[in-house]
Amino acid sequence: MSDFSFSFERLTIYRPVLDHMLNSPDGDVGRYLAARGRLVVLAAKRQVGADTGALRASITMIHTRSAGGQYLKIGSNNKVALVHHQGSRPHLITPRNQQGMLRFQAGGRVIYTRRVMHPGTRPNRYLSDNLKFIRS
Repeated sequence: MSDFSFSFERLTIYRPVLDHMLNSPDGDVGRYLAARGRLVVLAAKRQVGADTGALRASITMIHTRSAGGQYLKIGSNNKVALVHHQGSRPHLITPRNQQGMLRFQAGGRVIYTRRVMHPGTRPNRYLSDNLKFIRS
């Protein structure tokens, strides 16, 4: 590893200006980071399933600053987001109350039953698949 040193005559570095450029969400680094984050959000929204559109609409980005630097948080607070992203194993679905019945439609018919074996779902890694846009 090499050591580098530079010397400049009459160079003044204004700490508040440098801090804003490097650490503020509206500084140079922050604008670059936000632009990359928007690419991830757009790609995730294109990739995610859209039965009702609620999961797609819930994908957001939060740009924050702390003592350690700037951070982007991209994700969803929708209750199905994790299952959609990670997938699920086959599982039994039962009514919430013991006397209840499940009701759903299949093939144009209304079906009532006490339990259903869900086949599970494949993961759709709509967030992690699109992290490539941070690096490009």
